Amino acid sequence: MPSTRLCQLAVWTLFALSSPALQAQEVIELPAEDRILEAEFEEVYRVGSLDGDAWEQFSRVFAVGFGQSGDLYVMDDQGGRIVVVSREGEFVREFGRIGDGPGEFAANTNTAVGFAVLRDGRTVVFDPGHSAFDLFRPDGEFERSVRMPGNSLYTIRTLLPARDGQNVITPRVSAFGRAGPAGGPEPPFRPVYRLVLTGDEAVQDTVIRAWRPSGDPDGFRPELAAGALPDGRLVYTDSSAYAIKVAAGNGDLARVLTRPFRPEPVTGRIRDREIERQLEEDEERPARSNARFAAALADMRRERIQNMEFYPEVPVVRDLKTSWEGTIWVLRRGEEPASDGPIDVLAPDGRYIGTYAASATELPDAFGPDGLAAFIERDEFDVTSVVVRRLSGDVR
Repeated sequence: MPSTRLCQLAVWTLFALSSPALQAQEVIELPAEDRILEAEFEEVYRVGSLDGDAWEQFSRVFAVGFGQSGDLYVMDDQGGRIVVVSREGEFVREFGRIGDGPGEFAANTNTAVGFAVLRDGRTVVFDPGHSAFDLFRPDGEFERSVRMPGNSLYTIRTLLPARDGQNVITPRVSAFGRAGPAGGPEPPFRPVYRLVLTGDEAVQDTVIRAWRPSGDPDGFRPELAAGALPDGRLVYTDSSAYAIKVAAGNGDLARVLTRPFRPEPVTGRIRDREIERQLEEDEERPARSNARFAAALADMRRERIQNMEFYPEVPVVRDLKTSWEGTIWVLRRGEEPASDGPIDVLAPDGRYIGTYAASATELPDAFGPDGLAAFIERDEFDVTSVVVRRLSGDVR
């Protein structure tokens, strides 16, 4: 049973963050010591190779997802297509292409699509070039388009299937008019939207009002990541503390899962190292064909990095995902402030299952039925492959 002091620490942390977590009806303090899990996942199949069949020579895999049948859907965004792979790793079909017609993806923005597979095997693709969602039937045939409201240009990179089987959830919607950001000033919270796609125009339903950091920090800004549980509840993280929030389907906060890990204060040394790291990473970007434009863009990026604002703490949590069966996977920071570390696995009821040590496994890019999980990998030649493994035991 957690000590009174630890429970008080958890509640104080939530209060200090001025977060909606203050409305939580239950705070569960999970153990401080990691229970190490062995990442013994059975490899089911692997697709993606320059020497393979034409269908698996991917230009770039942006996202993957599973349908109820266990088929894998691979979004090859630069190729403008979706490839479907059976549970045995065999080619089933592919659909979609670059173009301006129904069910086709705009060529100039095909690297910024949002992608999700609904449980019944229908596929949802947000195409920013057309500011619309394209819906495809399980057989890959184009079903219909659902436009975003107004005349703004939208960017939606993260789409999660809602458990109602009809709609999608996203913590990231950016709208731009012809002169810049559209829609007026930002709200005092960070919204998680349920996008209702049953009509001709998408309806943005704000289901979560997550905490928004003050100012506009780029360095170590607390991540907003969300997932959906099989019973329709939502899970999200929005602060620098270890505070995993579980909300009802309507967004009402019901539970906060905490572990007593404290965020690290951002010192001048940490700030300088992070600027140096980002500058080095920027230098490795592939050059554009237009040399003058590329040089001007590189100068702008370097100036932004050198002058970026920092959040005062290094967040404990870097990402969060939910599995098909409802386990919650929480990626913590590593030894270095901007590195990936251990992965905690929590049960849907809030129990702590255990932790995969840093580098033991990556966070899956998609979860499927029967413990299937897909991992996007790139080799030293930047060739993309997708590995499907089967998770074991309680971590499914």
